[in-house]
Amino acid sequence: MFFVLLFGLQGYSQSSNLTGSPYSLFGLGVESNSGTGRNSGLGNTGISLDANYGINLYNPAAFATLKENEVTFDFGGAAEFNNLTGDDVSEQRTTYNFTNISIAFNHNNDYGIGLTLKPSTTVGYSLIGLENNIEGSSEQFTTNIGGNGGISELRLDYARTVFKNFNVGIKASYLFGKIEENESIVTTNSYLEINETNYYSGAQLGVGLQYKLLDRHNFGLTLDLPTVLKGTKDVLVGKYSNAAYSILEETEDESVDSFYLPLKLGFGYSTKFKNLLLTADYKKNFWGATNQSDAIGDYTDQNIFGLGASYAVDPTSYKFWKRVDFRMGLNYNSGYLKVDDTNIDTYSASFGIGLPIGKQSLLNVSYTLAKKGTTDSILIQEYVNTLNINISLSDLWFQKRKFN
Repeated sequence: MFFVLLFGLQGYSQSSNLTGSPYSLFGLGVESNSGTGRNSGLGNTGISLDANYGINLYNPAAFATLKENEVTFDFGGAAEFNNLTGDDVSEQRTTYNFTNISIAFNHNNDYGIGLTLKPSTTVGYSLIGLENNIEGSSEQFTTNIGGNGGISELRLDYARTVFKNFNVGIKASYLFGKIEENESIVTTNSYLEINETNYYSGAQLGVGLQYKLLDRHNFGLTLDLPTVLKGTKDVLVGKYSNAAYSILEETEDESVDSFYLPLKLGFGYSTKFKNLLLTADYKKNFWGATNQSDAIGDYTDQNIFGLGASYAVDPTSYKFWKRVDFRMGLNYNSGYLKVDDTNIDTYSASFGIGLPIGKQSLLNVSYTLAKKGTTDSILIQEYVNTLNINISLSDLWFQKRKFN
């Protein structure tokens, strides 16, 4: 059942508009900030955090901290409400997407292992009613362009405790997906339609470390190795004229330029004061070293800073409201896209809550308000309201039956 749901969601993610950002026109789309519900409410931090509140996808080493013989099934979704503004643009868009579907367990405290499917990038843009003159004529033609799809990540995590308070994890990811662009050119007497579908795939490895000092200070480190996504494309060009349709061009499996993913480094720290948790992350993605270019802009090194805090009256209590986890966070992302010498950066603030379901499971809800881009030059500014709902279900397995 898990695998049916997993690949059903993958199929949906490859055929739907899962973001409303015009910046998804660039490269392979906008980065997905998908993660488990706890991290979303903590300003997208979690490199140093354990898995006491469910699966933590921000560091593979965290899988070693899953509770002994406890199997966790984690899944969630998000709704985005985008407000776009620019020189001559004022528009609202609403999109929906799943954030992750994961299953993980810890076997007798020997190791932790997990399998996850989640979006890596998402595409969903539309350019409607672009008018131009036909050269040498007073007649105009209208162009409409739309894109959808994205890249998905199927990921296997494995982690062990090497020695007391020191965990090591490794992740192996398979990245795959398709990006479709449909362009129509309309004149008085004809209609030209161009459908282009790009397919990408590749593998990536990453490692993670976590260390706890004096049972209070937690440190985390992540490293994702650079990799290459190979690509092919299918193209279909058709024309409607005089109520008749004809195919002008049709190609399949044509090679396209590979896409390079950079080296990524992450550092995290967290500490507790009684029942107050404070966490901070820093990530650097070396996009400039990929030596890639795009018609829209340039790739530049990306810096991401995150701060988070959470509080629960008594996480071990049997009383519902004493176990409720209240969260908030701040995040700044410099972006990896530079257009007209301006970075497309993002500022965001988040609030979240973790509601107990029984003794071991959680319902996580978070809200994030983000401002992305700017109205300077030819750029678009986005205000993105994101509602994230995540369920983490846990149960004990591998237990011997006891008879009186």
